[in-house]
Amino acid sequence: MRKIRLLIVVLALGLAVPAAFARTEDPSARVTAELQDKIYHAKVFDHGTVQAAFDNGVATLTGTVDNLGSKLDAERAARKVNGVTQVIDNIRVSADDVTPHQMLDKARHQVVVYYAYGIFDNIALEAKGDTLVVTGQVTEPFKKADLGNILARVRGVANLENNLEVLPLSTFDDQLRVALARAIYGRTGFELYAVQANPPIHIIVKNGNVTLEGAVGSKMDSTLAEMAARNVGLTFSVTNNLRVDRA
Repeated sequence: MRKIRLLIVVLALGLAVPAAFARTEDPSARVTAELQDKIYHAKVFDHGTVQAAFDNGVATLTGTVDNLGSKLDAERAARKVNGVTQVIDNIRVSADDVTPHQMLDKARHQVVVYYAYGIFDNIALEAKGDTLVVTGQVTEPFKKADLGNILARVRGVANLENNLEVLPLSTFDDQLRVALARAIYGRTGFELYAVQANPPIHIIVKNGNVTLEGAVGSKMDSTLAEMAARNVGLTFSVTNNLRVDRA
Protein backbone atom coordinates (compact mmCIF):
# COMPACT_ATOMS: atom_id res chain seq x y z
CA MET A 1 0.00 0.00 0.00
CA ARG A 2 2.87 2.36 0.89
CA LYS A 3 4.45 1.73 -2.55
CA ILE A 4 1.17 2.55 -4.26
CA ARG A 5 0.90 5.86 -2.36
CA LEU A 6 4.48 6.75 -3.30
CA LEU A 7 3.77 6.02 -6.97
CA ILE A 8 0.68 8.28 -6.92
CA VAL A 9 2.72 11.13 -5.39
CA VAL A 10 5.45 10.77 -8.03
CA LEU A 11 2.91 10.77 -10.86
CA ALA A 12 1.19 13.82 -9.43
CA LEU A 13 4.48 15.70 -9.23
CA GLY A 14 5.32 14.67 -12.78
CA LEU A 15 2.07 16.09 -14.05
CA ALA A 16 2.41 19.24 -11.99
CA VAL A 17 5.85 20.22 -13.35
CA PRO A 18 4.75 20.79 -17.01
CA ALA A 19 1.66 22.62 -15.78
CA ALA A 20 3.86 24.90 -13.71
CA PHE A 21 6.09 25.63 -16.73
CA ALA A 22 2.99 26.41 -18.84
CA ARG A 23 1.77 28.87 -16.22
CA THR A 24 5.12 30.65 -16.08
CA GLU A 25 5.67 30.86 -19.87
CA ASP A 26 6.26 34.49 -20.93
CA PRO A 27 3.50 35.54 -23.38
CA SER A 28 5.70 38.43 -24.50
CA ALA A 29 8.07 36.00 -26.21
CA ARG A 30 5.21 34.50 -28.22
CA VAL A 31 3.87 37.89 -29.29
CA THR A 32 7.36 39.16 -30.16
CA ALA A 33 7.96 36.11 -32.34
CA GLU A 34 4.62 36.64 -34.07
CA LEU A 35 5.43 40.31 -34.64
CA GLN A 36 8.68 39.43 -36.38
CA ASP A 37 6.88 36.81 -38.47
CA LYS A 38 4.16 39.25 -39.58
CA ILE A 39 6.75 41.88 -40.48
CA TYR A 40 8.77 39.32 -42.42
CA HIS A 41 5.77 38.22 -44.48
CA ALA A 42 4.98 41.88 -45.23
CA LYS A 43 8.35 41.86 -47.10
CA VAL A 44 9.64 44.74 -45.03
CA PHE A 45 13.04 43.07 -44.73
CA ASP A 46 13.52 43.51 -48.48
CA HIS A 47 14.01 47.20 -47.74
CA GLY A 48 15.85 47.26 -44.43
CA THR A 49 15.95 45.82 -40.94
CA VAL A 50 13.20 46.10 -38.34
CA GLN A 51 13.17 44.89 -34.73
CA ALA A 52 10.04 44.42 -32.66
CA ALA A 53 9.66 44.45 -28.88
CA PHE A 54 6.49 43.79 -26.90
CA ASP A 55 5.48 44.77 -23.39
CA ASN A 56 2.05 44.96 -21.78
CA GLY A 57 0.13 45.27 -25.05
CA VAL A 58 2.54 47.77 -26.63
CA ALA A 59 4.62 46.81 -29.69
CA THR A 60 7.65 49.01 -30.29
CA LEU A 61 9.23 48.95 -33.72
CA THR A 62 12.78 50.11 -34.38
CA GLY A 63 15.25 49.84 -37.25
CA THR A 64 15.83 51.42 -40.65
CA VAL A 65 14.11 51.03 -44.04
CA ASP A 66 14.67 52.84 -47.32
CA ASN A 67 11.12 54.08 -48.01
CA LEU A 68 8.03 55.30 -46.20
CA GLY A 69 5.82 52.52 -47.58
CA SER A 70 7.88 49.81 -45.88
CA LYS A 71 7.72 51.68 -42.57
CA LEU A 72 3.91 51.83 -42.85
CA ASP A 73 3.75 48.16 -43.90
CA ALA A 74 5.61 47.16 -40.74
CA GLU A 75 3.25 49.20 -38.59
CA ARG A 76 0.16 47.70 -40.24
CA ALA A 77 1.57 44.19 -39.83
CA ALA A 78 2.19 44.78 -36.13
CA ARG A 79 -1.36 45.96 -35.56
CA LYS A 80 -2.68 42.62 -36.85
CA VAL A 81 -0.98 40.59 -34.08
CA ASN A 82 -3.25 39.29 -31.31
CA GLY A 83 -2.48 40.95 -28.01
CA VAL A 84 -1.13 44.18 -29.53
CA THR A 85 -3.20 47.16 -28.41
CA GLN A 86 -0.77 49.91 -29.37
CA VAL A 87 2.09 50.30 -31.84
CA ILE A 88 4.96 52.73 -31.33
CA ASP A 89 6.66 53.16 -34.70
CA ASN A 90 10.24 54.34 -34.23
CA ILE A 91 11.42 53.01 -37.58
CA ARG A 92 13.71 55.43 -39.38
CA VAL A 93 13.55 55.96 -43.15
CA SER A 94 16.94 56.52 -44.73
CA ALA A 95 18.55 55.95 -48.14
CA ASP A 96 21.84 57.82 -47.98
CA ASP A 97 22.85 56.86 -51.51
CA VAL A 98 19.72 58.43 -53.05
CA THR A 99 19.70 62.15 -53.82
CA PRO A 100 16.48 64.20 -53.90
CA HIS A 101 16.90 64.51 -57.68
CA GLN A 102 17.15 60.72 -58.09
CA MET A 103 14.15 60.25 -55.84
CA LEU A 104 12.16 62.72 -57.94
CA ASP A 105 13.12 61.02 -61.21
CA LYS A 106 12.00 57.64 -59.87
CA ALA A 107 8.73 59.13 -58.62
CA ARG A 108 8.02 60.69 -62.01
CA HIS A 109 8.63 57.35 -63.68
CA GLN A 110 6.20 55.67 -61.30
CA VAL A 111 3.51 58.22 -62.19
CA VAL A 112 4.01 57.79 -65.94
CA VAL A 113 3.78 53.98 -65.78
CA TYR A 114 0.76 53.99 -63.46
CA TYR A 115 -1.94 52.24 -65.48
CA ALA A 116 -4.76 54.69 -64.67
CA TYR A 117 -2.85 57.93 -65.31
CA GLY A 118 -4.20 59.62 -68.43
CA ILE A 119 -4.65 62.87 -70.30
CA PHE A 120 -7.49 63.98 -68.01
CA ASP A 121 -5.21 63.87 -64.94
CA ASN A 122 -2.37 66.22 -64.05
CA ILE A 123 0.31 65.43 -61.48
CA ALA A 124 3.21 67.60 -60.34
CA LEU A 125 5.99 66.40 -58.04
CA GLU A 126 8.45 68.30 -55.88
CA ALA A 127 11.24 67.03 -53.65
CA LYS A 128 11.96 68.88 -50.41
CA GLY A 129 14.86 66.92 -49.03
CA ASP A 130 13.48 63.43 -48.32
CA THR A 131 9.88 64.71 -48.49
CA LEU A 132 7.93 64.16 -51.70
CA VAL A 133 5.15 66.69 -52.37
CA VAL A 134 2.41 65.64 -54.81
CA THR A 135 -0.02 68.18 -56.30
CA GLY A 136 -2.42 68.29 -59.24
CA GLN A 137 -5.75 66.76 -60.15
CA VAL A 138 -7.11 63.26 -60.81
CA THR A 139 -10.54 62.19 -62.01
CA GLU A 140 -11.20 59.37 -59.51
CA PRO A 141 -10.64 58.98 -55.74
CA PHE A 142 -8.90 55.61 -56.16
CA LYS A 143 -6.17 57.27 -58.23
CA LYS A 144 -5.19 59.52 -55.34
CA ALA A 145 -5.03 56.52 -52.99
CA ASP A 146 -3.14 54.36 -55.49
CA LEU A 147 -0.57 57.01 -56.27
CA GLY A 148 -0.08 57.72 -52.57
CA ASN A 149 0.74 54.05 -51.96
CA ILE A 150 2.98 53.81 -55.03
CA LEU A 151 4.97 56.99 -54.35
CA ALA A 152 5.42 56.16 -50.66
CA ARG A 153 7.44 53.13 -51.82
CA VAL A 154 9.90 55.13 -53.89
CA ARG A 155 13.36 54.63 -52.43
CA GLY A 156 14.42 57.66 -50.41
CA VAL A 157 10.92 58.97 -49.66
CA ALA A 158 10.70 59.45 -45.91
CA ASN A 159 7.61 61.70 -45.92
CA LEU A 160 4.80 62.10 -48.45
CA GLU A 161 2.46 65.07 -48.83
CA ASN A 162 -0.37 63.84 -51.05
CA ASN A 163 -2.18 67.04 -52.02
CA LEU A 164 -3.87 65.67 -55.13
CA GLU A 165 -7.31 67.12 -55.82
CA VAL A 166 -10.02 64.67 -56.80
CA LEU A 167 -12.12 66.36 -59.48
CA PRO A 168 -15.92 66.35 -59.04
CA LEU A 169 -17.80 63.48 -60.62
CA SER A 170 -19.85 64.99 -63.42
CA THR A 171 -21.45 63.56 -66.56
CA PHE A 172 -21.20 66.98 -68.21
CA ASP A 173 -17.48 67.22 -67.43
CA ASP A 174 -16.93 63.70 -68.76
CA GLN A 175 -18.63 64.56 -72.04
CA LEU A 176 -16.63 67.78 -72.25
CA ARG A 177 -13.37 65.90 -71.72
CA VAL A 178 -14.09 63.62 -74.67
CA ALA A 179 -15.05 66.54 -76.91
CA LEU A 180 -11.90 68.45 -75.96
CA ALA A 181 -9.64 65.46 -76.54
CA ARG A 182 -11.10 64.96 -80.00
CA ALA A 183 -10.78 68.64 -80.85
CA ILE A 184 -7.17 68.94 -79.70
CA TYR A 185 -5.64 65.60 -80.61
CA GLY A 186 -7.68 65.33 -83.82
CA ARG A 187 -6.33 68.62 -85.08
CA THR A 188 -4.18 68.49 -88.23
CA GLY A 189 -0.53 68.59 -87.23
CA PHE A 190 -1.16 67.19 -83.74
CA GLU A 191 -0.89 63.56 -84.83
CA LEU A 192 2.59 63.22 -83.34
CA TYR A 193 1.24 64.21 -79.95
CA ALA A 194 -1.69 61.81 -80.18
CA VAL A 195 0.37 58.71 -80.99
CA GLN A 196 2.78 59.09 -78.07
CA ALA A 197 2.58 56.46 -75.31
CA ASN A 198 1.94 59.30 -72.87
CA PRO A 199 0.30 62.16 -74.81
CA PRO A 200 1.79 65.40 -73.47
CA ILE A 201 -1.27 67.68 -73.46
CA HIS A 202 -3.39 67.12 -70.33
CA ILE A 203 -6.97 68.36 -70.28
CA ILE A 204 -8.25 69.21 -66.80
CA VAL A 205 -11.98 69.86 -66.54
CA LYS A 206 -13.66 71.06 -63.35
CA ASN A 207 -17.31 72.13 -63.44
CA GLY A 208 -17.02 73.12 -67.09
CA ASN A 209 -13.81 75.09 -66.61
CA VAL A 210 -10.84 73.85 -68.61
CA THR A 211 -7.10 74.01 -67.92
CA LEU A 212 -4.50 72.78 -70.39
CA GLU A 213 -1.38 71.36 -68.72
CA GLY A 214 1.73 69.68 -70.07
CA ALA A 215 4.13 70.46 -72.89
CA VAL A 216 4.13 71.13 -76.63
CA GLY A 217 6.91 71.68 -79.13
CA SER A 218 6.23 75.32 -80.01
CA LYS A 219 4.40 78.47 -79.01
CA MET A 220 2.23 78.06 -82.11
CA ASP A 221 1.13 74.58 -80.99
CA SER A 222 0.24 75.99 -77.59
CA THR A 223 -1.93 78.64 -79.26
CA LEU A 224 -3.57 76.11 -81.58
CA ALA A 225 -4.39 73.76 -78.69
CA GLU A 226 -6.02 76.63 -76.81
CA MET A 227 -8.03 77.67 -79.89
CA ALA A 228 -9.23 74.09 -80.35
CA ALA A 229 -10.40 74.00 -76.72
CA ARG A 230 -12.24 77.29 -77.03
CA ASN A 231 -13.92 76.23 -80.27
CA VAL A 232 -15.60 73.28 -78.56
CA GLY A 233 -18.13 75.81 -77.30
CA LEU A 234 -19.17 74.00 -74.12
CA THR A 235 -16.52 75.45 -71.81
CA PHE A 236 -17.04 78.21 -69.26
CA SER A 237 -13.37 79.17 -69.31
CA VAL A 238 -10.06 77.97 -70.76
CA THR A 239 -6.71 78.46 -69.02
CA ASN A 240 -3.59 77.63 -71.02
CA ASN A 241 -0.71 76.47 -68.84
CA LEU A 242 1.07 74.57 -71.61
CA ARG A 243 4.82 75.03 -71.58
CA VAL A 244 7.01 74.96 -74.68
CA ASP A 245 9.50 72.12 -74.63
CA ARG A 246 11.62 72.09 -77.76
CA ALA A 247 13.78 69.23 -76.46
